[in-house]
Amino acid sequence: MVILTISALSYSAYSRAREQEREAKNLYNETSARVENAKSVNKQIKDQTTRIKQNPGAAAQAAQNQSRMIRRNEVVVSLR
Repeated sequence: MVILTISALSYSAYSRAREQEREAKNLYNETSARVENAKSVNKQIKDQTTRIKQNPGAAAQAAQNQSRMIRRNEVVVSLR
């Protein structure tokens, strides 16, 4: 009877350990995906910054897009 109890407890502990390992792997994969996404966004921002520094036209366009300003001869139509 003692051997059966020890076997059941051992199996229970093993099952919990496997579940925790599976959960840890899933969290690691999720975190890795988020890190890769952040790296991609950082690269895009770096490329955009380089383009703005090297091209005055791109700098003007970026400023216009961020401040939502229009030029003197542009017409804005708002549809809702």
